[in-house]
Amino acid sequence: MPFAYDLFTQQHKSNIDRIVLNTYDNKIEFQLQCEADGCLPEISYEKNGLATLITFEQKEIDVSQNFLDVFLEDLKMVLMNQKTVLEFLQVSSEGTGISTEKCFFRLNEILKARTSPIAVKRVYFTEITVSQGMSIIRYLNPDVLSHLHFSYPPEPASFEGFLNGFKCLEGDYRFILWIIVEKIGKDDVMVINEFSSFSKFFRNLTIFPDILEHEDEWRANLSDDFKLIKTHKCFIENGTNHMCGGTNESVQKEKTPVISDVCEITARTVLENPLPMELILKQLECFDIERLRKVNIGIRECIDAIKPDPHIEKYYFFFDFTYGGCYQIDAHVQLESGKSKEIRYWRDINRSQHPRKKCEFFYQNYQENFGADGCVYLCLNDFETSLRHQNSCMEELSIFYKWHVFEASYEELSKYFGEVLRRREHPLKTKKFSMEFNSQMEVMGILPAIDRNSLKIIELLRPCKRKDKYIGFEEPPIEVEQLSQTDQWNNAEKLVSELTITTPIEKMNIMHFSKLEILVKTLSSQDVNYLKTNLLNSPTFQKFKISFWESAIDESLHELIGEPYRNFSDVKKVWYFRIQNTDYYIHMVLDTRDVEEEEGEEDEEDVKLKEVKLKPKLVIFKRVAKENTPFFELPIDQLAIH
Repeated sequence: MPFAYDLFTQQHKSNIDRIVLNTYDNKIEFQLQCEADGCLPEISYEKNGLATLITFEQKEIDVSQNFLDVFLEDLKMVLMNQKTVLEFLQVSSEGTGISTEKCFFRLNEILKARTSPIAVKRVYFTEITVSQGMSIIRYLNPDVLSHLHFSYPPEPASFEGFLNGFKCLEGDYRFILWIIVEKIGKDDVMVINEFSSFSKFFRNLTIFPDILEHEDEWRANLSDDFKLIKTHKCFIENGTNHMCGGTNESVQKEKTPVISDVCEITARTVLENPLPMELILKQLECFDIERLRKVNIGIRECIDAIKPDPHIEKYYFFFDFTYGGCYQIDAHVQLESGKSKEIRYWRDINRSQHPRKKCEFFYQNYQENFGADGCVYLCLNDFETSLRHQNSCMEELSIFYKWHVFEASYEELSKYFGEVLRRREHPLKTKKFSMEFNSQMEVMGILPAIDRNSLKIIELLRPCKRKDKYIGFEEPPIEVEQLSQTDQWNNAEKLVSELTITTPIEKMNIMHFSKLEILVKTLSSQDVNYLKTNLLNSPTFQKFKISFWESAIDESLHELIGEPYRNFSDVKKVWYFRIQNTDYYIHMVLDTRDVEEEEGEEDEEDVKLKEVKLKPKLVIFKRVAKENTPFFELPIDQLAIH
């Protein structure tokens, strides 16, 4: 029987397009994502003695069964009922791998029991053994699978495991295979040479070792079917449809359109004429337009004069900081048609610092021409060029940061982004703007340059950092006084903020939002009364979720807003407030419990370092229909007569 699966709505169950699974020795983290609704809350299945504690949103469920068995029942329901194409399946493992082994055993049984192969475009394995990962590929739809990535399988990596997996495949598989490993030994070369016998299964194969032993012997013994490319690190490549490379010279250039069946003069007459070219460009998107511009200078000038809309739907940036600067940028561009491209810009630093990634990329190393900041310069230049003529409204613009050694400041980088946007003829239109940040001014560098009438969702997120037991990191306090005065803030409908806001509630200018999810330092009885009073008069309000670290809520709350409908030991209380002249209520839940959560990591001696922290307290305001309240009574003619 399913457990957490039954908590999903039918809409969520029918629109799952991404599955993320992280296994630990005593816990499973399970996340389902929907394109329409974004990430659903993570489900955690944690060993609790002989039982299982399931955590989902604010719900906690105790089940008197083994945590793996409980999780696998939910996984079975998800996979057996999956009808649509999954964009990706991502599985990672931490710990001894005991839980992972059982998960893959049951995963094979579940996929084998399906009446048709499950359709997945991309599969990512992190620290999963080769035999485990390859065992499920035969149950995936060969017509859909396009990318298979193995990142750091447990050492020693079994290249023979790939060969055994290939032998089990039946059907027209044609995927891009990426293998990232810690080390390749000199004896592995003969096994890798055998990969060419199964080249029908992959369009491109690339193997990235952090360490390549006996490189000269490798080069001498490597089959002619492969290339050993050395840039800032070595990698082995096979295939003609390259989706990756090392330097500009090693990247296979995209083919420009070939004009056939007409003479060159006729083609140029058409393509260099603005009238027919304008009709052609209306049917094209960014990537095709870029390729067409490379045909000749006449066509390029014609395209630049017409200024075609590239129809970019989503643009993501991932900036990786270390040693005081940005050393790698990953950009993801998705078009309205669903086509996408991922581009990596990087600085050439010590190879041991090369990051581990799980996606295919076009590599570009511009350090020789532009110096240490060349990757930033080129990234922003491409960003400006790609979006210069974008008139249609994008779905999302997102900027994410990660830092490794010490906290970096993104204010200058944000300023550069803002300058690019302000150079446009018209403000960039996007429905959603997401940004990881450390200060108000970083967001102020970009937010005011976005079209105020298009922006509906603002997400202010916590930057990702690498935890380090030798360095203490403290989350910076965040103020939003200036942000709250911008037109973009005032016109948006949804606000999400993960960092602790110190600005008082009454000065945040948040009552116009329909949906809100923020974290504040302190919440008082007066704050709760202010929220309740104003939300009762808000025509757009749907749901406010406010987490807070310190409670200044006292006995005066009951005098201000009335006695609660339910009171659970004075730490969790429920109210209902009627919205005047409507059939709706505000359902308010105040949860001031002290709930602990553990954060930890392993050092070089595999000793787990744990830090116990309290989860923030919580107040939720939600608009609910009368029929979803305790005050609803069915009409007399609908009551059952016994």
